[in-house]
Amino acid sequence: MTGKCADVPLLQLIPESTLSEILVMRHYQAGNRVFEQGEPTSGLWFVLEGRVAMERVGFEGQLTTTGVWILGDIVGIAGLWDQSGYPASARALSTPTVMGWIARNTVLRLHQEIPSFGLEISRVLAERLRFIQESIADRKGLPMVNQVASVIWTLFIRMGRMINLTHEDVARLIGTRRETVTRAIHALARDGVIHSHHGMLEVTDAAKLQQWIAVVDKDRD
Repeated sequence: MTGKCADVPLLQLIPESTLSEILVMRHYQAGNRVFEQGEPTSGLWFVLEGRVAMERVGFEGQLTTTGVWILGDIVGIAGLWDQSGYPASARALSTPTVMGWIARNTVLRLHQEIPSFGLEISRVLAERLRFIQESIADRKGLPMVNQVASVIWTLFIRMGRMINLTHEDVARLIGTRRETVTRAIHALARDGVIHSHHGMLEVTDAAKLQQWIAVVDKDRD
């Protein structure tokens, strides 16, 4: 268990003897649901292996991917204090996906007993809020190909050269139609920026990918 937890800074702040008693390990295959949107927040989840997509169904039934979490990420933090429902469903993207889980009441107790634990949770929340605000501001009003380039760059930084997402997944991240994203991906592929496999995007030229984002920044200046 220690090896899998080494990549999660928050878990490293818990004494090992305590961690072995409170952390539950759960295994999933690609496509399996970890939890469903609207279910009461039962505890805090940690990605110990694999990748997880957060998917939210809106009022009109549209499905939006609100995030992709990878090794070391914390999942399900939004409703931790008020025990509100999970704002989105979590779906495993790879096989195997291994998740760690700590019950909500235990997390709240650790938040009070271990100051560094509480500070790390606050840091994660602040980081995510800043990321959401910057992502919205950076993509607002951009041509679709530049929006797609921006999303792929963010995923490249987090996931590496091979991005295990479909065109549909990217469309959900942006909040648009798959066909629109496919056209943008084809444009980037023609420029030698990426290569699109079945259910996979490969960044073939990171420098060119950055240029697609930099051109937009220059125009704004």
